[in-house]
This record gives sequence, C-alpha cells and structure tokens, in this order.
Amino acid sequence: MSYNWILFVYTTVVCASSILFDQTSSPILLSIIALLYIIVHFAEKKIVAATVFQISLLIAFHLYSQMDWCLPLYLAQMGKQFYKIRNINSASAVSLLYTITYALISFTYMPYSIYGMITILFSSFSCLIFTILFFRYIHVMEDQTQLLDNEKKHLSTHDALTGLCNYEECHRQLSQLVTARKPIALVLIDCKDLKSLNTTNGFIGVNRILKQAAQQLRMMFPNALIISRYGGDEFAIVLQSTDTLQPIETFSDQFAQEFPKLTGIEINYGMAFYPNDGSSKDDLIFIAERNLYTMKRESWLKREEHMLRSEKLRVVGELASGMAHEIRNPLTTVKGFLQLSKADNFNVGPWYDLIMDEITRMSMLTAEFLQFSKPHATKFKVHPIEPCIQRVISLLDSESGRLGHQIHFNADPQPFHMMMDQDKMLQLLLNLIKNAFEAMTDQGSVSIHLYSSDKNAVIEIADTGSGIPGTELDKIFLPFYTTKDSGTGLGLSICHKIVQDHEGTMEVESELDKGTKFIITVPLVFPDELHNSIQAY
Repeated sequence: MSYNWILFVYTTVVCASSILFDQTSSPILLSIIALLYIIVHFAEKKIVAATVFQISLLIAFHLYSQMDWCLPLYLAQMGKQFYKIRNINSASAVSLLYTITYALISFTYMPYSIYGMITILFSSFSCLIFTILFFRYIHVMEDQTQLLDNEKKHLSTHDALTGLCNYEECHRQLSQLVTARKPIALVLIDCKDLKSLNTTNGFIGVNRILKQAAQQLRMMFPNALIISRYGGDEFAIVLQSTDTLQPIETFSDQFAQEFPKLTGIEINYGMAFYPNDGSSKDDLIFIAERNLYTMKRESWLKREEHMLRSEKLRVVGELASGMAHEIRNPLTTVKGFLQLSKADNFNVGPWYDLIMDEITRMSMLTAEFLQFSKPHATKFKVHPIEPCIQRVISLLDSESGRLGHQIHFNADPQPFHMMMDQDKMLQLLLNLIKNAFEAMTDQGSVSIHLYSSDKNAVIEIADTGSGIPGTELDKIFLPFYTTKDSGTGLGLSICHKIVQDHEGTMEVESELDKGTKFIITVPLVFPDELHNSIQAY
C-alpha cells in the first residue's frame, strides 16, 4: 500500500473517531477539512505550494478534531519534508516548529492539569527526538543507497582488474568527444605474447602484468581524456591533439622504448586522429584498428623472418657438423696409414688399397653433399612415368637376382604424364629400391604401385624388410641421419629434395618386422596441358 493511501486510511479513522466520541464541535467542517487534506496529498504534484496547504489543513484538522491521535500525521508530514532537507540544523528547526504547533493546539482542548501538561510536553519532546532520529536514518539510508549506486555504476563502466574504463564506457566517452568536435588522438595498444605467458607465469602472473601496464599508462599519460582496457590484452588511450606529427613521434619513442623498458612488455599500436582520419567514432576506431593490424602484421613478418634465419643457421650448423664428422673419419684413417708408412720407410704398398678406398669415400661424400646443398639446373619436360619405372627395374634386375629379391610392378592401364627431370626421377627411384634391398636381410619382395588420385600420380614403393621404429620416422629425411653401419645419411635427404623440386610430397609408413612403404605424390599433366607443352617445345 502506498504512502498516500496509508495517510487516507489513518485520517479517515481519526476523523470518524473524533465524531464518534463527540470530540469535534463541527463534524461537517472536520469531514471537509479531512477530505481536502487527503486530496492535497494525492494531487500535490499538480498544486503549487502543496506543502503549505498540507501543513495548514493538518493544523485545522488537529484543531477541529481535538485528538492526540493526530501526532502520527505530524510525523508523516515531517518525514515527507525530510527527504528534501539535507542539513541537520534545518531539519531540527522544522521538527521543533511542528512540535511547538502540536503542543499549542493540544493545550487548546485538553483540560488543565499537571498530568495533562506533562503528557503533552513528553509527547512533544518524544516527537522532536523521534523526528531527528528519523531524519538521520533517512539520510544514512540515502547515503548508503547512493554509495551502492555509485559502486554499481563504477563496476558497470570500469574494468574490475585494472580499474580502467571498460570497452563499452570507452565507446560511450569517445562518442561524446567526437560529438563535441574536439581534436583528439586515439591509440589502440596490443601487448605482444601476453597470452603465451599464461603457460609460464599462470593467469595470476599475467593479471599482475596487466595491472602494472595499466598503472604505467596512467603515469605516462596523466592528461589523457580516456584510458581504457579495450580487450583482454588491448588498451585504448584518447588524448587531446592539435598536431598530428608530434604525437606520432612521441608515441613511437614512448611505446617502442619507454613502455617495454618499464613493464617488460613489447607492444603493437595503431593511431587515428579526429577529424583528420575520420568524421565519426566508428571511422576513427576502424582507422586505428587497421593501423594496429598493419603493425602487428609487420611485427609478425619480422619475427618469421628472424625465425627462418635462425632455422637456416641451425640447419647449416648441423650440416657442417655432420659433414665434418663424416670427413674426419676417413682422414683419421689416411693419417694413421701415412704414419705407419713413415715407420716403414714410406712404403705405402700394404695400405694403398685402404687409403684409396677412404679417399674414394670422401669424394663420394662431398659429391653427395654438393648434390644436396647446391641448386642444379634441372631439365623439366613432359614424360610418361611408367617407362621411367620400367627402366629402373631393368637396371636393378641383375642385383635383385643376385640378392634373391623380387620386384613386382602394378600400374593402372592409362598412361600418366608429368613434368620431370628424368635423370633425377631415376636417381630417386633407384635410391628408394636399393634402400629396400638393404632393409631385407633375407629374400624378400619390393612392390611398386602406380595410380592416380586427385590430379596427382601416386607411386608407392613397399618392401618386406625389418621396418623402421616409430620414434625414428620423423628423422629419416634429416641430413646425415642413418641407421646403417655404413653410409652418409644423405640418400633420403636427396630423395626428399628431388620430390620437392618436382612440386610433390613424400611420406613414409612403416611397421617393425613387416616392412616400409614410401608414398610419392607428384602432379600430373593432362591431355590439354600436354598438347600445350608439346606446342611450346
């Protein structure tokens, strides 16, 4: 039930009681005053000086009703006024005025006696104390409500972690600045690699870094119009700007040098200026985000270039280390034989063949290394694949017969053409099949299957050898890696490079004691492309 309806019920009860107990001298006038009093309360927003009418009608109602029951009406009237009064002294003066009025009217109808006078004075004093306490209670509640409202507003407009404006509040304030047509500079900042720190520092450590970054931004830009946490690891700063070039130079120094030095965080940033870069908030944000993306892309490309350069240096180091190791062994052997020949009056006869074998081995090693590392002039022409495989089988026919191995070739009936260097393709197939022979200690078989798949020719070479352990499969294409007692470890690396030169892929599947399968996929040349190639030649 609302305040006015409670007042209506209570006023009606007091009016009826005064008439019923014969306390009023004019029941009709009392009823009219009560009705007017209620009407003024219900229509107070439409009546000028409604409070004055309410007080006047309350005094008249008390005077004609002649009942102490009017005291709660005085308290209710004071309570309404206390919502508008903020000063305790003013509230005390108002409550004192109401108390005196109540006491004076009560003296007019109460018979004179010591008890009656004390009762009136006690009631008046109690009314005064109650109203002052009520005033304090009202405003304590209002202050707490205002505090909660302010806290709620702050939480809805600020980031809980850093205390900066959040995304929505940043957009709202930025829109106001653009509407006011103030020349401003918007800077969007992205912290590099902050997400990756979660794995090393944990989210608590990353939160501490974000707080430190926010605090540093406040210190670096104390006159900023807006400092906002724009996203997870992004911040936004809005500064008043009258010159475009000066902020660019300043920001470049501060963000590229000062900020990383103070926080340990490298950043990318994008800037946009109003009104030079855009006439609306959305235009300004779009330009800033585009510039931020451009800087992130450049940073990413530099990092990739650095990683690629580091990887090249690592590979060169591994190649040099492997090459040095492979050459050192035969050199040590030759050195030993020469020392022995010196002791035998330089008679190298007994060791001549061994020395020549070691020298031949070094020559083969350097030749293979050059073939692997040095780019060669390739002669790509359109050739069918099947004759190339048949030729390899013919070349290995005598060796397979000597070792007791069998070669099975299975191909689809239609011809397959591709752009190839025949010599390189022969070398590739020879190496793979010879490796298969060496993997089969007992009599075994090598299966070659040629078929097409998605505009590609697929050559599968499978043996029945001992297989390769799963832990070794990722290493077999690395230079100088070998599981053989003899060999340079460059054979499969060269094969892999030949396939790459033919724009193909090379995969391996293996199972211990069951065999290994190499899968080579190379792009095909179709009849219309074949006709164009023939015309070109």
